[in-house]
Order: sequence, then structure tokens, then C-alpha cells
Amino acid sequence: MGHGTSAPAQAGPPPPANRARALVTAALRIVDEGGLDALTMRRLADANKLQLPAIYRVFSNKQALLDEMAEAILATALPDTPENHWEAEVPLLARQLRQALLAQREGARIVGGSYAAKRHSLTLTERLVGVMRSAGFDEVAALWATSTVFCYVLGDTLEQQGLTDDARDRLTFPGARETYPHLFSTPVEEILNFDDRFEFGLGLILGGLHGQLPQ
Repeated sequence: MGHGTSAPAQAGPPPPANRARALVTAALRIVDEGGLDALTMRRLADANKLQLPAIYRVFSNKQALLDEMAEAILATALPDTPENHWEAEVPLLARQLRQALLAQREGARIVGGSYAAKRHSLTLTERLVGVMRSAGFDEVAALWATSTVFCYVLGDTLEQQGLTDDARDRLTFPGARETYPHLFSTPVEEILNFDDRFEFGLGLILGGLHGQLPQ
């Protein structure tokens, strides 16, 4: 019998979890390049040189894919080291969540469209509820306070990511100051100062939470 070199073993398909992660990464890249409306299951299949049925074997529908995309975004939203006091921990979590959403094009829209109870979304919620409970809120108040913080970050970021290039130009129009004197007596363009505006709103929430604490 000859001693020829044997042919290398053919690599099998990647494990399902690995393929799912790769597809989520590819899907987020498609959104980065063309926006969320550019993402279709067909385009995802083409980008990965796969047949469409191969995508549906991993994700049963587009919502399942979006849920995993939201999970990937939220995976970066948790700081490793918690703060010792709720008044430091709540803004830390809020800012980290905002940063994670802003890091991905249409990140707020992706996360806001997902209601899946998965590991990272539950971990973030668990941590916020725990912070609220340690501050002294009862079970219901802790849940509502957590929802308030999350929805504030999500909504504020959604508006920022929906900003168009001509948004500043569209803030004013002929006769605006006469028609809406109170609004246009302010520096209206500051509504687009998203960083400072976010911190101001976060401060209002923290002050409101402090006022709701049991005495």
C-alpha cells in the first residue's frame, strides 16, 4: 500500500451558536452600511454566500434575528464595576446603555423593537431593579423606576439617531417667533445639543427618584 499524503479532512459546518453570532455580526454590519430598512433575510443570506433556507434554520423569522441583534448591542451596555450608591450607579448604567445604543447605527430602533427576555436584557434589568431596591423602593416602584430610566435612554437616543442633516435648518421658519413666542424666545437650536440635554434629563429623573424614596 502506498504512503501518499492523505487529503485534509473537510471542515464541517460551524456550530449553531457560532453561526448565529456570525450572522448577527453580519446583520449589524448591513445596518451600519445602509440602515435598518436595508436589512432583509435575503440580503443577509447573499452577504454570507448562503442559501436563504440556511438563514431560516438559524433564525425562524426576521424578528428572531432582530432580537439577537438587540442582545448583541445590550451585551456592551453593562459596566464591569458597579458603583456603591444608587445615585452613582443609576447614571452609570444609563450612560453605558446610551453609549451602547449610539455605537450601533439605529441601535435604539433595534433594541426598542425587541421584547425578548434574553440574557443581556434581563441582566441589565436585574441590575437596575436591584439598585432601586437597595435605594429603598418597594417591588413595584423599583420596576417602574427601572422602566422609566430605560425608556428615557431609549427614547432620547432614538431621536438623536433619527436626526437628519437638515434638522437644524428646519427648526425655524418665517413667522415662527410671532406664532410661537415662548418657544422661540429660547435658543431653539439647543434642542439638538443631545449630550447636555441627556444629562439634564437624567438629572431630572434622579431628582424625581430621590423625591419618591420612602422617608
